[in-house]
Amino acid sequence: MLNEMTLFSLLVTPVISLMLAYGSVELIKRLNHKWSIGRAS
Repeated sequence: MLNEMTLFSLLVTPVISLMLAYGSVELIKRLNHKWSIGRAS
């Protein structure tokens, strides 16, 4: 049981961190896009 949970966490942790990193990058891109639109108008 413990080994299965350890294996599961080892598999899931990098996936979650990648998703969080990608999500934050997308959020920053959108915020920069909004800022550039605000400056242009």
